[in-house]
Amino acid sequence: MLTLLLRRLSTGLVTLAIIITLTFLLLRLMPGGPFDQERKLPPSIQKNIEARYHLRDPLWKQYAIYMGNILRGDLGPSYKYQSRTVTDIVLEASAVSFKLGSLALALGVSLGVLLGSIAALTKNKAVDAFLSFLGIAGISTPMFIFGGLLVLLFALQLNTLPAATLETPKHYILPVVTLALTPFAYAFLLTRSTVKEIKHKQFVWMKRSAGLSENKIAVHHILRNSLQPLLAVLGPIAAAIITGSFAVEYLFAVPGLGRHFVTAVTNRDYPLVIGVTIVYGAALVFFNMATDLLQGVLDPRLKDGGALDD
Repeated sequence: MLTLLLRRLSTGLVTLAIIITLTFLLLRLMPGGPFDQERKLPPSIQKNIEARYHLRDPLWKQYAIYMGNILRGDLGPSYKYQSRTVTDIVLEASAVSFKLGSLALALGVSLGVLLGSIAALTKNKAVDAFLSFLGIAGISTPMFIFGGLLVLLFALQLNTLPAATLETPKHYILPVVTLALTPFAYAFLLTRSTVKEIKHKQFVWMKRSAGLSENKIAVHHILRNSLQPLLAVLGPIAAAIITGSFAVEYLFAVPGLGRHFVTAVTNRDYPLVIGVTIVYGAALVFFNMATDLLQGVLDPRLKDGGALDD
């Protein structure tokens, strides 16, 4: 397991460095500059501003300065919010996105696993068909459309839930339910298909012949062995949900990473764009490592970094 984690960590750091480099180059190669949308400034003032942020230096020098600052934990100043650093903005926004995303991930995955297991183990075809329809509809519906429908129904028509910001616990309901749609759909469909396959395996029949109860077989043997495919995709899904969905946070006016990323791209705030990208990449590396740990717990054959045999 240690060998596997070290390999994943080294691969993740290299991947993160490549992501930062590509983001840096793409932003610098885009036509225009971060201050082109401001009102026309005198050439001398424009020159001083660009010199302050090293925008007049050669590209290789800008990259070297920025990477050196990152290694020291400094993400630089924001071009748009000049009174705040990117580190402050990212830390504040990450806390909001993490809280919102954690609630959505827990709700979506737990509900998806529960309903997926029920759909796969039930003998009632109508129940299976109805739950399967919910899973397929969930994975086919974009989150921003689903969120818009929730706002239309519960905020505008019924006037029972607030539609924006996170001022009270009640404000969390609509954005959390919206963000939970994707993890629910993946968890449901993967759990249902895997449980349907595993419940007919030979070792399950052997457990039944040994006199174990159906509930114990379902929980300790069928469900536990059915979680491997879900864990394989849970890392990227968790990173995407917890670091913030761009459309959902913008829709509900949530001051998280997703909303800041959208506004940073619009404002050409280079340091803030790269700062949010670093957080997302780091989250992806972390959750993939956590996924490997969980897979190793569920299947000891993975602890030494080995692959599963077919």
